[in-house]
Amino acid sequence: MAGINDLAASILQMNNQANVSSQGNSSARNVYPALVSSTDDPTGQNRIKARIVTLDNEGKISGGKDRDKLDKDLVYCYPLIPEFFHVRPIAQQTNSDGTIISQGEMVWVILENPSDDSSPRYWVGPIISSQLKLKFQAYSEAAKITDITSFNVNPSTNNNFKVDALLPGPADVAVQGRDDADLILKPRQLILSSGKFKPNSINPNDISPSNITLTQFDNNKIGPLKTFSQANIQSSNLNIYSSIGKFRDQNLARFEVNKNLKSFGDLANSLHPAVLGDELIKLLDLIIKVLLTHIHTPQSPLLPIPESEELVNYTIAGQLQNIISNVLRIN
Repeated sequence: MAGINDLAASILQMNNQANVSSQGNSSARNVYPALVSSTDDPTGQNRIKARIVTLDNEGKISGGKDRDKLDKDLVYCYPLIPEFFHVRPIAQQTNSDGTIISQGEMVWVILENPSDDSSPRYWVGPIISSQLKLKFQAYSEAAKITDITSFNVNPSTNNNFKVDALLPGPADVAVQGRDDADLILKPRQLILSSGKFKPNSINPNDISPSNITLTQFDNNKIGPLKTFSQANIQSSNLNIYSSIGKFRDQNLARFEVNKNLKSFGDLANSLHPAVLGDELIKLLDLIIKVLLTHIHTPQSPLLPIPESEELVNYTIAGQLQNIISNVLRIN
């Protein structure tokens, strides 16, 4: 025979007020999934207003514990996430007439006193159930995390090695932004990335990725160093500068031929191109060999040798441009 709690749950279900039940705490439930209705906190303390709702059989939002409350009457929910980790859920957007423009995200709301709707509430979220939905996941989709089903409702990357390799793995610790920017902490390695994927897709960005990778190598079996560290910085344009460094006099711009420099912006244009060391050594080697081996008579050019003929190609419009980097700028 059904107990009183089962009867109460059945009545709530018929009135679209049941939400997701918890068998271990069915008599005094105080944790609910809630739809974020407002993140506007005039005190700037990261409080939000979230409506405890439920989904009907068609997946539409209706009813719930806060079904009879206007948005303005919802009590503020206090954050359980310290501001050391800054994150805000996205609220539901409505027109002036109350028409819903876009659905808000889902958070978990904890009620301090479930029997008193005016008692303090606390929130954790937003609830994002897929690494591919970090930009936004609506309440009606995120709430499916509570469904008891063996079907996968989120897109999987397990069959796409290139994509899966760019995402945090089960053993990693990561801080992920809304739109394709993250910090991944792996064993003895840190990866800071922006733009791993092409815009609005899960296709790897093989044109202009930007990342910093710091790695400690232990027990290295290649080369003389058994233990060493390595920092790799990858980007279309790298600017390394000091606020008190020597910025470029624009008269020096005539010595550089770089068709892409304008695209890199004002900062890159105010910096000097970095020198490519091996190319510089190649030029100095030619100059030294010519100086040491040249033969000439007074008032006559030196007698040509292979090194001097090669040196002729080093002009501003020629091979002098090989000595400088087109993408690394310094001051």
